Amino acid sequence: MTNFDYSKIPIGYYDQVLTEGLKNKRGLQSCWHHIKFKYVKNAMEEYESHLDIACGPGTFIGTYLDSRSVGIDISSEQIQYAKKTYSKYKKNFICHDITKGVLQDKQYDVITLLEFIEHITPEEVNILLKTLYEMLDQKGKIIITTPNYKGLWPFLEKLVSLIGPVDYKYQHINKYTVKRIKEEINFKNVSVKKYINFGIFTSFFNHNVTLKFEKYLTKIINCFFSYSLLIIINKN
Repeated sequence: MTNFDYSKIPIGYYDQVLTEGLKNKRGLQSCWHHIKFKYVKNAMEEYESHLDIACGPGTFIGTYLDSRSVGIDISSEQIQYAKKTYSKYKKNFICHDITKGVLQDKQYDVITLLEFIEHITPEEVNILLKTLYEMLDQKGKIIITTPNYKGLWPFLEKLVSLIGPVDYKYQHINKYTVKRIKEEINFKNVSVKKYINFGIFTSFFNHNVTLKFEKYLTKIINCFFSYSLLIIINKN
């Protein structure tokens, strides 16, 4: 895992960025996370039980999902923030280190791992995914998001690091591409989809324009220059 001190990031920072961005309907980081959560929610399809690993401040569950979801995070401060901010689901947020063992003897329809695998080593990724795979029910799936380092993400990473309080070059130690995923994530049924095009830059002005532009660009250029990867591991 990276040696970056995550305590330097204000608790609830990303949740507040998204909330403020959705309120004002503009902002690069907020639109990025909004598109990511919408893509993942759509990929979840029908489910009865969902586990969100490294849920942070609880944004995905609190804003986009419901009580069928459980979020866990190693940070007690993030979990307390999630419980307070999304009090309707406070029982659904649990402080737990998944590397120390499964949360409970239960299998899930969907397990999400969003913007996390780039922070740990390839060896740690494979160990974690094997653990999560065993926590799926017979037709379950793991959904992962991570930056696309074959695309234009390195440029965007530098830009966001300049305008925000976080320098991502010290956080992202595991830089995935579609080729690397296919070579290193060794499961029988794995699919990779690229998403988020350069239309994201219109989010400085308006989220709604960005969502429409992104949809148009996806049809025209088929996500060739995309910044992010959506990985799905199906158990069956």
